[in-house]
Amino acid sequence: MKDGRRSILVVDDDGDARLVMRAALRKAGYDVRLADGGQDALAQFRAEPSDLVMLDVDMPDLSGHEVCATLRAEAGPLLPIVMVTGMDDLASIETAYQHGATDFIVKPVNWSLLGHRVRYLFRGVQALQDLQAAEARNTAILSAIPDLLFEVDIEGRYHDYRPPRNSPFAASAASYVGRTISETLPPAAAEACMATLRAAHERGFASGTQFALPVDGGKRWFELSVSGKAAVAGESPRFIVLSRDITERKMAEAGIARLAYVDSLTGLPNRLSFLDRVDREVRRAQRRGEMLAVLFMDLDGFKNINDTLGHAAGDLVLQRAAERLRDGLRATDVTSRPMPLDDEGPRGEVDLARLGGDEFTTLVLDIDRPEDAVAVADRLGALMRSPFVVEDREVTLTASIGIAVYPHDGNDAATLLKHADTAMYEAKKSGRDNAQLYRASLTTELLRRLDLDASLRPALDRQEFHLVYQPQIDSATGRICAVEALIRWAHPTRGPVAPLDFIPLAEETGLIDAIGHWVLRTACADAARWNRVGPPVKVAVNLSAREFAHPDLPERVMTVLAQSGLAPDLLELEITEGALMQNTAATQRALRTLRSGGVQVAMDDFGTGYSSLAYLTRMPIGHIKIDKGFITGLLDGGESEAIVRAVLAMARSLDLRVTAEGVETRAQAEVLLAMSCDRLQGFHFSRPLAAEGIVALLPHRWDLRGAAAPAVAARTTAV
Repeated sequence: MKDGRRSILVVDDDGDARLVMRAALRKAGYDVRLADGGQDALAQFRAEPSDLVMLDVDMPDLSGHEVCATLRAEAGPLLPIVMVTGMDDLASIETAYQHGATDFIVKPVNWSLLGHRVRYLFRGVQALQDLQAAEARNTAILSAIPDLLFEVDIEGRYHDYRPPRNSPFAASAASYVGRTISETLPPAAAEACMATLRAAHERGFASGTQFALPVDGGKRWFELSVSGKAAVAGESPRFIVLSRDITERKMAEAGIARLAYVDSLTGLPNRLSFLDRVDREVRRAQRRGEMLAVLFMDLDGFKNINDTLGHAAGDLVLQRAAERLRDGLRATDVTSRPMPLDDEGPRGEVDLARLGGDEFTTLVLDIDRPEDAVAVADRLGALMRSPFVVEDREVTLTASIGIAVYPHDGNDAATLLKHADTAMYEAKKSGRDNAQLYRASLTTELLRRLDLDASLRPALDRQEFHLVYQPQIDSATGRICAVEALIRWAHPTRGPVAPLDFIPLAEETGLIDAIGHWVLRTACADAARWNRVGPPVKVAVNLSAREFAHPDLPERVMTVLAQSGLAPDLLELEITEGALMQNTAATQRALRTLRSGGVQVAMDDFGTGYSSLAYLTRMPIGHIKIDKGFITGLLDGGESEAIVRAVLAMARSLDLRVTAEGVETRAQAEVLLAMSCDRLQGFHFSRPLAAEGIVALLPHRWDLRGAAAPAVAARTTAV
């Protein structure tokens, strides 16, 4: 690997082939070296090993098979070696694998897919390396376990015994195997062990049982974890038991209890301490009619420190941040006054608290207005902006701070902390490095979503939905050849609701099935009506992943067609790549059933998902739609143009029709026509129209070399 890039050695006696291979691999982000023959390849690899070798089979000095066998012997089994050959017969393939090849590529090479092929090959090799490392790690872990491990059956009889090192129970396995737990342990301990075995037999696993054993005039504590083994015919149930010495843990519990209210890393009060203190201060403020504020602070960019400099550096930053915050707070910002005699419990000094991770909180007392808390938050934010020096590096952080004020935003510690946390996330959404007061509108979004859900459920019965249709123009004739059905929701009080707001909600709640069925019925009925008075025009209906996964989809579609009178070949179902990938076996069956019935199937938003050539060749799809995001950038002459050209070339080779979505300008239309795109769709030709608007537009013919969209005297609906 060079400069973080994988290195590939390309071996071929054909100079042109080497150069083309190098160009394709470099474009995919790899470092490439070239060798003009077998001897040169071996010499280069021995001098500087590569991460992958691509070998031509036929070379004058040493054949690719000879080089492959030599490299496999010298480099070991994990080196990926790919044979590049013009022969794809079974004998040639078997010969390549017999000489140690990992994979093979048949000439002529599909250069556009070469980078993907290599990437997935590296992924497989990495998985194998990870598996070997995991096996070695598991072996080392088992050897390093300092606990007693033994295997027993349901009667408690030992079948294997591995004592821990340096333990009073470090007896030989022979002294235990064949005996029972009741014979080797005191009655109370033996009963605890047997009860745990019975629990593991019922549930498959049991843990947490603790018992004490007398040792050298004292006692030591142990904790059991028991897991059932896979059943073997003819044997009674067996269990693997781990017995851990927890004596030191037991001794430390008292000390841990003393530290229950302190963050061990920074020495600051922890969440439990902070919540307890806020509740006390809220009660005091209630009695005195005062106002207080809770500040919730999160360090922006802290994760990058952990990821780049390591957790030790991150811990150091947290400690220094705590020191800086503690030193920067005024006494009046904190609960540091003496406790009144009528309040409960002793009062310590709390200047702020660390809740965990990079989250800090503080309490601002006796404020006159919320803006006083904002001033404190601004000062804390300023404290964080000064660079921290860690390992001779300057590290810059900022803080996003949320503020909740008593009594406006809550009457107890948990509510105030929750609302301050909500306000902190609003600060992050607002660009970070700022403070935000909690406001009811932050929860309004949740309430709005719940209200939308409640309104969505009866919307079908109330006939609040309607369809509009956007024409697709045949590039050969300039006439409408198809329309895409688009749903709209006219909410009785909110007005128009965007599909992006309610379609995801419908999918989450399962309402998409009923809504989608209504869309299919309505679109087919409209299409049947206008096809009776004009030339044949297809209607395209979008299916969600949930609808497409319905086992009765083909039957439902054919029933709707029969009821509407629409010919099956005039219906096109648009499905996203993600939906097609979810269940390939069921997907193929559904698609074949639909196609056999005459229904056309299109892949929508092509290029935004998997864009798998393999799936396109296997799935009975006749049409793909290029996502409008690529059309938007088409005229820039960059990646979007290259992708559009590649999709069109691929579609022609697979005999697929292509529609370009989102055509909004004449220039885009002209470029797509020059590329021989089959259909064009977008605002340049027409906005989505009601069904009667489509009827009025059917006779129109676009001059695709220059005419703009026609003015149609019909109701239109903007997307």
